[in-house]
Amino acid sequence: MAYSLLLHGLRRSLPVCLSKPLLSSKPEPSNLKVAVVGGGLAGLSTAWHLTGLVKQVSIFDPRPPGQAEASAVAGGLLHPLTPKNRLLWCGLRGFEATSRLIVSSKTALSNYGDTAGASRLQSAPGAILRPALTSQHVIDFQAAAKRLPNWLKWLNGEEWEQKVGVPGHGLLLRQSAILSMPDYLRGLWLASQARAERSYTALTWESSLFTADCVKQSGAKYDVVVLASGAGIRAFPELEHLPVEFVRGRTLLVADESKGGGEPSEQESAPSLQCALLCGEYVVPGVDTEMCSDGTEGKERRVLRCGSTREYLRDSWHVQDGIGVGKMGERRTEEWFQSEKNDGEIASLRRKAESIYPPLRQGPEAYRVTSGTRVATRRSNLGKLPIVGRLEQTKGAEGIKAETWLFTGLGGRGVVHHGFLGECLAQAILTGDETHLPSEVRAPLQRFK
Repeated sequence: MAYSLLLHGLRRSLPVCLSKPLLSSKPEPSNLKVAVVGGGLAGLSTAWHLTGLVKQVSIFDPRPPGQAEASAVAGGLLHPLTPKNRLLWCGLRGFEATSRLIVSSKTALSNYGDTAGASRLQSAPGAILRPALTSQHVIDFQAAAKRLPNWLKWLNGEEWEQKVGVPGHGLLLRQSAILSMPDYLRGLWLASQARAERSYTALTWESSLFTADCVKQSGAKYDVVVLASGAGIRAFPELEHLPVEFVRGRTLLVADESKGGGEPSEQESAPSLQCALLCGEYVVPGVDTEMCSDGTEGKERRVLRCGSTREYLRDSWHVQDGIGVGKMGERRTEEWFQSEKNDGEIASLRRKAESIYPPLRQGPEAYRVTSGTRVATRRSNLGKLPIVGRLEQTKGAEGIKAETWLFTGLGGRGVVHHGFLGECLAQAILTGDETHLPSEVRAPLQRFK
């Protein structure tokens, strides 16, 4: 892999990630039947790593593959760094694992005939830049480039303008990449299907909701239930005391019409911005694919994604269709869009995006607003970490027979953390040994035991 030498040289810089090493040899196939609740990053990573090793994997999500609520509308920025340009907790381990899943996803899309999705899935390396907007940014960013030269490069005015097309300066995040999240998620599902076809695993996608009552009744059908439904964990009142909050993130989609319009098929219509700009908020070039009523892909449009808001939802454990979440499959109306566009949070987001990428000040209005609700955990000395582990109190409680595991709280780090944590969780489920998971992600669940 192209990243191997770079990663080898940086491993000693990683924050400690305490877990048993992954099994060096392939585990013996198990007769376990597993229900995975949620088809986003957490659920698909877990399912992919379990497929081929257990008898049955059933993913429960009312949306089709690639359309998970928060995961599908995420910015798709892959890198292992914090906003202060330091290495994330387990950032390099996560970067490696996600890179492997990208290869599997891209290969599956190609093998199943979706060459367009495969080509959109991942940008070239070095696709993310941090603009220096203040004099303090300049000082901090230049120091960071000296501290992590394998990951960061300071771009002066001329170098910046060559990359971005407008005056400025800032950091280049080496080896970073932009992912098309719908394509990546759909490809990961196809890769799981391909794995199942080569093994004895029965893999299914169940387009239905999986509620707390389903957990109680699941013992007859499943040995293990994995709750990986993001904000959907609100359906499980037993988890109400988890130290988490629900955060709505909204993103503006602005048509990139700088050279010949928004149609990607037109000649001489390359978007003006070729890389992502990240400084708190982000501006990310990409393609928006309209979905037809029959679930197939329709017209494509080149866009700039400007995101995202951070709106903490109050009393959201008790609201199944809270503001911005909407009922499953609900179609957005023009009135809804106008109310979203005129909202104060959206206006503030637009101003921040314009400060990151000034050409937006003369650009068109947003034609669409996407929305997703993610689970945010409490900040620790290692940052906001996911919560993954076994819920000991569920088995045998109130008639529940299935062993229940939780995988939540990926927050804004889902792209880099979902791969390796899904692998750790699969090993823990197969062996019944929770210590295959890093102790830091298990700690918040201790109160349940």
